[in-house]
Amino acid sequence: MSCIFCNIDTSKIENTIIEESKNFYVMTSLGSLVDGYLIIVSKKHLNSMSELSAEEINEYQSLIDKYRKKLKKIYNKYPIVFEHGCPILNSNMNASSIVHAHSHIVNHNFIDENSIIKKYKFKRINSLLDLTKNENYIMYLNDKNKYYISNNFPSVSQLMRKLIADDLGYNEKYDWRKERFIDNIDLTIKKFKNNSIICSKINDISFEIFNIVKKDYDSFDLCLIK
Repeated sequence: MSCIFCNIDTSKIENTIIEESKNFYVMTSLGSLVDGYLIIVSKKHLNSMSELSAEEINEYQSLIDKYRKKLKKIYNKYPIVFEHGCPILNSNMNASSIVHAHSHIVNHNFIDENSIIKKYKFKRINSLLDLTKNENYIMYLNDKNKYYISNNFPSVSQLMRKLIADDLGYNEKYDWRKERFIDNIDLTIKKFKNNSIICSKINDISFEIFNIVKKDYDSFDLCLIK
C-alpha cells in the first residue's frame, strides 16, 4: 500500500500543505472537528515524536510555537496540541495506523480540563525532551502552554479526538475515517489565506537563516499566499 504521507496527493483539500520545513509538514487533515485544525507530520517513518533527534525536536517545537501564535491571531485563543505516541518496539500498540508521527493542533479548549487530567492520569513535563520512548503515551499541551503526558490510559483509538468531540456535543462523530468535516477544512484554509499564513517550502539553508533571524524579530516570517 502506498504511504499517504510519503506520496501526498495535494489535489485533495484535506492534504493542503500550510508549510513545509526540513523535516515536517504542517497541513490540514480529514476529520477536522473544528475550524482551525492542523497536523504536524514527520517526513520520516516514526512511531512517535520521541524518536526525533535533539535538532529535530527543536524544529518541531518551533513549529508548535509558531502555529500556536498563528491560531491565536486568527481565532483569538491559543489551541491545544496533542500526540498519540507508541514505543519503537511495540508498534502494534500504536494508537494510530499511520506510521508517520503526527501531532494535532486544535482550535479548542476543554470545558473541564482538570477532570480529563485527573481521569487519564496526565502529569506535568518540562518539555518535549521528556517524551517517553519505551511506553505508549499521549502528549498534551494546553492553551496555557503547559505540557502533560499520560502513559496510563485506555486503549481507545483516537481518544483525544473523542474527548474533543464529546466536548462539542458531536457524540460518536470523532472518527476521521468516517467523519470528514470538509467544511471545516475549507474554512481553515480560507482563514489562513486571508491572514497570509500559507507558506512556501523553506530549504535547508534558508531554514537555518530563518531560525537565526526569527530570534531577533518575532514577527518575521517567510510566508506567502498560494
